[in-house]
Amino acid sequence: MIKNFMLTFILLTSAVFAKEVQTVFSYSTPPYVFKDGSGIVIDIITESLKSQKHTVKPVFVNISRSFEMFKYGYVDATTIIKKNSGLEAYYSEYFMQYHNAAFALKSNKYKIKELIDLKDLYFISFQNATKYLGNKFEKIALESGNKYSEEPNQKKQVYKLLKGRTDIAILDRHIFKFYKNELISEGKVDKNIQVELFELFEPTKYRTAFKDRTIRDDFNFGLKKLKASGRYDEIYDHYSSKYFKVEK
Repeated sequence: MIKNFMLTFILLTSAVFAKEVQTVFSYSTPPYVFKDGSGIVIDIITESLKSQKHTVKPVFVNISRSFEMFKYGYVDATTIIKKNSGLEAYYSEYFMQYHNAAFALKSNKYKIKELIDLKDLYFISFQNATKYLGNKFEKIALESGNKYSEEPNQKKQVYKLLKGRTDIAILDRHIFKFYKNELISEGKVDKNIQVELFELFEPTKYRTAFKDRTIRDDFNFGLKKLKASGRYDEIYDHYSSKYFKVEK
């Protein structure tokens, strides 16, 4: 009798605390996020919360809108965030990182060794890049005036570079490679086009921001379990074998 009561109590308690977590994801960042609900980031977030009985409802928006949606309480969580974002939130442990780089057409033969070398070129980056890539990059971007721009659709960003409509594109190397391959397969760019990669940035580590501290704690605990079980590595390995090598 007591055992049955305790089992019922545990089940009811789990049901009370289990929650559907509306979570913002950036919409054009494969292999990290695909609109079909797959991708490295989505899988990590979903499985970490699932281990604590929560479910994830993805919401796909551009980066700048995600700030507003979270700030005004339209969603429960937002991914790809840093503590210097200015959002009041419960921030998770780091769960992934981007490897941003500057890309140029090899035929242009640019000599780029540091950020200051971008100042005389036209360069394009992802939305809100000045918040993520450091103060020095922000200063150069602001001083560059209309030579610097941001593009929320990263496929368009890659397309503009490969078609010679900008000198430099700045984005994660794996997102770049994914879209370059896709544009070639679609016949929109020359398959023999060659690019150069310039290492100007340290890897950018990201957290998830939550409205609810308990959900944040559950995520951190689930993430720890995901890593300890080897499943975290399996997620990366799945996408690296399907598309290309993905650095953790």
